[in-house]
Amino acid sequence: MVICIALVATAFSARAAADDGAAIFQQLCIACHGSDGKATTDMGKKVQAADLTSKEVQQLSDSQLTKTIKNGQKKMPAFGDKLSDDDIKAVLAFVRQFGKSGH
Repeated sequence: MVICIALVATAFSARAAADDGAAIFQQLCIACHGSDGKATTDMGKKVQAADLTSKEVQQLSDSQLTKTIKNGQKKMPAFGDKLSDDDIKAVLAFVRQFGKSGH
């Protein structure tokens, strides 16, 4: 019973994080990465933003992606001074959804 409750709580917590991440992504990331994460927006093409659905991005560790969100990379700005650690985890959870089927 305890294991079942823990699994449900973990699943709920992950879903809540992804929902928060979606809101942050909508505000800060969508202009370049697009709503589908494929970076096919005009700005995404201009700055050569990463395709978040790609195998290359999805194979990066959580630590690597967190570092990129915090510190920026190439033309992507750093968000470490704008987002809390929890916000960054939420964005990461949302980005991971692009690697699942259906995106």
